[in-house]
Amino acid sequence: PSMPQRPVFPLALAHNPPELPYLSLGMVNAYLKVYRERKLCDHYQFHPLTPAGPAEFPLEEALASVLHCSEAPIVLLSSYVWNLTLNLDTAKRIKAHHPDALIVMGGPEVPRFTGKTEQFLDAYPQIDVAVLGEGEMTCAELLDIAANEETDGPSAFQQVAGIVFRLDGKPYRTTARNREKDLASFPSPYLTGEFEPWFRKLPMGFLESNRGCPFGCTYCDWGSATLQKVTKFELERVTAEINYIAANKIDSVFLADANFGMLEQDIAIAEAFVSARQNTGYPRRLLTNFAKNGGRRFMRVIKILHEGGLLSSGIISLQTTDETTLKAIRRDNIKTSAYEDLMKYFAAEGIPMSTDLMIGLPGQTQTSVIEDLQFCFDWKVSANGNFVSMMPNAPMAEDAYVSEFNLKTDPQNIIQSSSTISQAQLEFVTRFYMTYQFFVRLGVLKYVLYFLQVDKGLKAMEVISRWLSTCAAAETQYPFSADLYAKLLSKRPSHKDWALIRWGKEMDPFFTEIKNFYTEFFDFVRDSYQVQLSANEISTLITTQEAVMPAVGRSYPQKWQLQHDFTNYFLQLRKATSLRDESLSVQPLCSFAEGHIEADAGERIITNYHHVQLDGHSDHWEVPSNL
Repeated sequence: PSMPQRPVFPLALAHNPPELPYLSLGMVNAYLKVYRERKLCDHYQFHPLTPAGPAEFPLEEALASVLHCSEAPIVLLSSYVWNLTLNLDTAKRIKAHHPDALIVMGGPEVPRFTGKTEQFLDAYPQIDVAVLGEGEMTCAELLDIAANEETDGPSAFQQVAGIVFRLDGKPYRTTARNREKDLASFPSPYLTGEFEPWFRKLPMGFLESNRGCPFGCTYCDWGSATLQKVTKFELERVTAEINYIAANKIDSVFLADANFGMLEQDIAIAEAFVSARQNTGYPRRLLTNFAKNGGRRFMRVIKILHEGGLLSSGIISLQTTDETTLKAIRRDNIKTSAYEDLMKYFAAEGIPMSTDLMIGLPGQTQTSVIEDLQFCFDWKVSANGNFVSMMPNAPMAEDAYVSEFNLKTDPQNIIQSSSTISQAQLEFVTRFYMTYQFFVRLGVLKYVLYFLQVDKGLKAMEVISRWLSTCAAAETQYPFSADLYAKLLSKRPSHKDWALIRWGKEMDPFFTEIKNFYTEFFDFVRDSYQVQLSANEISTLITTQEAVMPAVGRSYPQKWQLQHDFTNYFLQLRKATSLRDESLSVQPLCSFAEGHIEADAGERIITNYHHVQLDGHSDHWEVPSNL
């Protein structure tokens, strides 16, 4: 009689649906079935890829067939920072039921550095094999050898490149595996049905059109892992996958390329996304990592996506503008001037701009972070703050690099201090970013800050810095500011990786009495800078700011009279590419006659002042107006 087929279970585990690692495991499972003319299908029973962890996909339900199968299973796991613990706990449970189970784990959270992978296996005996790098070919060869009755147990795994496993009770590292250059050999898990029937339940689809990154930024394990020519999937395949995602009415897509907009075919891919949306209404939004160095293709891609309604803003991968920091993170081959060219293009096309700034980079100082935010303010770019995490396979995690910059991390591997920025300074920078986000991105004080910088010569970020320091003092003469600081801005963001802002009913008094805060803020400006504003200027600025803030019970559209025409005053700044343009000439606010401002919340019904930011690039708080 033929031997029973050993079951193989690919488990995509996470706590939240958008974090399920189904694409990576789907790629592996799809390839295992076709490897060497379906050879492995004679030896294994390949179970469908199963998502588990979120309420929609109960973990116990997914584990039932694994725990109760008669044969010792092979379990495939893919680990990221957000699901590693869940993977490890699940693997431990499986091993308790099936001591002879083979647990294979890959993904970016599995350390690749020599010594670190070995420590990982020593710490987690429930993991039998750690896969380093791409997993399709590695897992296929691993299962091929495991199926051979003539092999001498796990010792035969020495033939498989790119893994660390236990040999005679000790971790054994095989030779490194070269990256796969022919991606066409890997079938699409979308088109082979790996994600049926549960895919349409997901809020977000994941897709990759290429692999690799030519950059070697020290905080990222992407370029450091490849740092060579980018390999790409065929356009026809990617287009078919886009259409599959759209047909399943998936709301958002994350295109998991390192530099989308860098390749010529990216233009056609952008057009395919727009075409799918026009035909089906989906996807409604595209998220991706855009090209670092811009160029003609990138600009074309941005224009296509923006005009097609898939991109609310052009996202620029700035991270920092500080030359010392750029050199420290090995990113100095991407010049800030290249980003300025991109921003000029976005401004000319009327496309809003946003960027990512990293908080806690080696080489960074308190001053350089504040200057980065001033740069964004001057260029009218919305800055999304990310805390620097020491990823296990990034060059930043190498012992020599850690020592060079004296990097200290918290238990979640978030940078807490370095040789250039202390923990206290980093905490101040975090509070500063949250204040920038509240005042500028959400618009609570944005128009006042632009006025003070343009008309009175007070740099916006310097004003915020002084205000923040004043609020943090033991005693302050500005009670509304002190209350705002205590309730919102002095608190650490709840998300460990992103500086997301949120509040509930504790902020109701602030927004119901916001005029008192504005009046007090002008007292602070007068006291701190000896700047005297006229009563008409103050009245115009307070009315303008109040008009664009949500107000419970206010009916829309609404119009307010102004002592000075702030709308036309601000139009000068909107038309300017950058406030750093030396040729910029702005007519002062006091020279404008009376005017008005109009605001309209549209379909938004304002019933409370609560705010929860779920997306780092979302600025939805200010009420739309003719500004």
